[in-house]
Formats: sequence, structure tokens, C-alpha cells
Amino acid sequence: MIVQAAQELLEALALAIGRGVSIDNPEGRVIAHSAHHGDADPVRAEAVLSRTVPAEVSRWQDAHGIRRATRPVHVAANPRLRMSARLCVPLLHRGTRLGYLWLIEGDRHLTVPERERAVADSQAIAALLGEGPGSRSGSSGLLRTLLTAKAPGPRAEAEAALIARGAVERDGAIRIAVVEGTAGDPARGLGDRVPGVVARAGVERHLALLLSPDARLATLAERFVPGPGVRVGVSALHPRLADARQAHRQALAAARAVRAEPGLGPVLAWERLGVYRLLAEYGHGVVTGDPLDRLRERDARGTLLATLERYLDTGCDAQETARTMHLHRTSLYYRLGRIEEITGRSLRDGRDRLELHLALKLARWTGV
Repeated sequence: MIVQAAQELLEALALAIGRGVSIDNPEGRVIAHSAHHGDADPVRAEAVLSRTVPAEVSRWQDAHGIRRATRPVHVAANPRLRMSARLCVPLLHRGTRLGYLWLIEGDRHLTVPERERAVADSQAIAALLGEGPGSRSGSSGLLRTLLTAKAPGPRAEAEAALIARGAVERDGAIRIAVVEGTAGDPARGLGDRVPGVVARAGVERHLALLLSPDARLATLAERFVPGPGVRVGVSALHPRLADARQAHRQALAAARAVRAEPGLGPVLAWERLGVYRLLAEYGHGVVTGDPLDRLRERDARGTLLATLERYLDTGCDAQETARTMHLHRTSLYYRLGRIEEITGRSLRDGRDRLELHLALKLARWTGV
């Protein structure tokens, strides 16, 4: 959903020029569209229905330079993609790229007056999106409430408002990122628009970012790690906005792991925490995603688990492990290879060995 006044401008523009008009956000999600006026090609029809621009179409549009453009750009037709020619008008407000206004041209380019009308209306729409209730500044307070409010009522209201503002889809997946180590107010000096970041808020001593599923860690590293001492922790992908608090805890844990062991960073995703993931989850009284889960499923008799524990207990001494388990050395190496294959961990990596060893001892401690 976009600001109502912006939607009205969109409909008025479409009616005036007799063309269907739509708006995509910078991540390629369709956030508004007018009536088609008979000119919708298959690409636009699919995008409106799915609310997402197909990846091939996005690459074709990007090849015309729309992400750097400050003026209207003609995007050529692509018969292979069943895509008509269209005009892209960047939606810019105070240096921030809020999205793109699209008009299907087909075989007839817009006249000069129609083009001028499209540019003027796009500027008005950008101002409404940048300053209205759907603006980033409004989303900041809502995200802070969602992540920090103790009572469920305010959190539910903030969640509903973020969905209504178009920050995320009602059933859209999200990630949370945490940026630590910035000087002063963490919400300042980091730019107004980063691809994949749909809302941001200063929370205590860090900056919290609400990410869309297509956010790239490499982009976060490039934009949010300008100097030494800056850390970015990123949660796992969660299926809905209601999981934001759990995602926030994961992102905080990832940033804390980078603080404890800088070699893991400067950007670290929850899935790659290793032993620190176990420590973080155990601290909250629950362990999910145990690295031994798949091994337990594939090792009904517990032979591989016993071999792994004995091998780690002996300090990875293969000769001693084989002797005490009455195994031929070749059989031991076969079992160790199977353990690496099933767990996805390397027994030659000290961090992986520590994660597996701690998981084994936690299982004994908790009686699993």
C-alpha cells in the first residue's frame, strides 16, 4: 500500500495519457498500479499478480541503466521475455531513490506533453512517498516498537502498520540485520537507501535493519562497514514479520560473535555462527538447528556419534581412537568421512570441531 494521494495521482496520470502506470520499489516489488487501459503485456500482468518483477526482466531493465538514472529511460522491447517497450521514470526525493514509475509504450512512444506530464507527476508522487506516512522516518519508530516493546499489543500494532505502509508483504519473508560499532547515533551517516533494506531504526547502541528476502550480504558489507570496528550480524530468513523479535536476537548474536572473533566478520549470517550459535541458543534455554540432528537421523545405531565423540575426546588422535574402539584405521577414516559428509562440517577445522564437540556434551547435559 502506498500513500492514498500518491495512488490518486497514479490513476489520474494513467487516465490522462491512456496508458497503464505502475510503481516498483528499488528491490523490484510492485507496490502500486493503475488500471491497464488495454496495454498490459504478459510481463506486467505477471508482475502485478505476483507483486514481484521476474529476475530476467529485472536484469533486462538494469542493463538499460535504470538504477543509476536520474532522468526517464527508454527500455527496449524484448520479444523473448514477451515484454513491450516501456518508459522508466526514477522516483527520486532529496537524493533518495524510492522506486520507479513505469509506463508501457509499445509501438508508440509518449508525446512530449505526455512525457512532461509523467515526469511532473512522478516528482509529486516521489515527494508524497518520501514525506508521507509511508516514509522511512515513520517506519523507523514502528520497527523500534516491534523489536523492543515488552507488551504484545504495541508490537502487534507496529507490525500491522508496517504491513499497511508497504514495508513488507503480509506473508512476506524477512531478515533482521544489526549494525554495531558506528560512532554516535548509529542511524546517521549511513545513507538513505540501501537495496534490500526496507526499514531501519536506532535501537540502544546499534542500528537495526529490516531486510527483504533478496538483500545481499555483500551489499551490506560494502555500505555498512566503512571502517574498522564495525560489525554486521544478520538473522536467518524468517517467514513473517511477526518473527522479527526472534530474528533480532539472532542478528544480535551474530554481531556479538564477530565482536568475540573478528575473523568471522565483518558481516556474519546466523547460519554461519557455528559454536556461537549453540552458545546463543543455549543461553535462551532452547537449542534449534543442532549440527548433530542430521547425523542422528542417519545413524540409527549411534555408531557414528560414538566414533565422533571418542575421536574428539582423544584430541583427534586417530591411532588412539582406532585402538580403543577396536577399529581398523581404514574403517575409522571411512566413518569420519561419513560424519563430515552428513554434518557438513570439516574435522580439519578447529571451529567446526568445537561446535560438534560442544553439541555432543550439551546433548549429554540435557539428556537428549
